[in-house]
Amino acid sequence: MKKTKTQVGAEKLLDENLPSRMTGISPRDSDKELLIQFMQRILGMNLNATQIELIRTVNFESIRRTRQKFQEQGKYWGSPEVMKKRRIKSYELQQVAPKESPAGLQRRIEENA
Repeated sequence: MKKTKTQVGAEKLLDENLPSRMTGISPRDSDKELLIQFMQRILGMNLNATQIELIRTVNFESIRRTRQKFQEQGKYWGSPEVMKKRRIKSYELQQVAPKESPAGLQRRIEENA
């Protein structure tokens, strides 16, 4: 399987495992440090100390999970295009379910394409 640019960049940072000059924390020990180093070193962002400290205060995963929970409750849906992609992805993941036949899965994907 071919790796995405994100996977290649994250793997490089995790392999090098360079600690932060500000905190001494390495990317293997902190998702936030991995994110900051990814933005700085892989994407070439020139974040200053204030911006980095601000990023450290935000829990991105909690924000993502909150959005997900709202959408599970039927609130704040994504755009129709995104919802269609999510539905297709869900069907693809259901392919491992024993009650779903390959033909049934293909039919569902085609109906939503």
